[in-house]
Amino acid sequence: MEQQWVLLIYTVPAAPSRKRAFIWREVKKVGAVYLRDGVCALPARGGALERLRALAAKVEEFDGQATLVEAARLDAHRAEAIVAQARADRAAEYAEIAREADGLLDHVRRETAHRAFTSRELGELEGDLAKLRRWAGQVRARDYFGGAEAARVEERLGRCDEALGASLEEAARRDEAAR
Repeated sequence: MEQQWVLLIYTVPAAPSRKRAFIWREVKKVGAVYLRDGVCALPARGGALERLRALAAKVEEFDGQATLVEAARLDAHRAEAIVAQARADRAAEYAEIAREADGLLDHVRRETAHRAFTSRELGELEGDLAKLRRWAGQVRARDYFGGAEAARVEERLGRCDEALGASLEEAARRDEAAR
C-alpha cells in the first residue's frame, strides 16, 4: 500500500526572527522533513495530523499563513528520499544519545574503580540517566520509520541502569556497615 503523507505549507513573517526559529524548532521536534523552505512532511500516522495541525495554529498565531494537506501521495522517489532523511535524522539523534550513555557508563566504571560514590553523586547520576531516558523517548516519538538504533540505545541505557544499580547496592552496603 502506498504511503500517505501530511504536508504543512507555511510562511511566517521575517520579523521578529524568533517566531520563525520557534516554528523551525517545532517542525524538527515533531520529526517532520522539510521538502523545501516552508514545506514539511510527516507520514499520515501516529498523530502526525494533530502535531502539524497544532503547528499550523501556531503559525497563524504568529501572523503567518498555514495550509495542511492531508492524505497526500508523493511519487515513490520523493517518498523514499523523505524516509531516508527522517531515518538519517533519527540515527544521528540516537547516536548522540548513545555517546552520552557511553560517557555516563564510562564515568561510573572509572569512578567505581577508584572510589565509592556518595549517595548525592549517585542521585545526580540517576538524574543524568533519567534525562537520557526522556531524550530517548522524545526521539522515539518522532521515529516514524524505526530502525535498529532505538534498540541499541535502549540496551546502552539498560547497561547504565545496571551499573548505577550495582553502585547503589554498594553504597547501601557501605552505609549499613557503617552503622
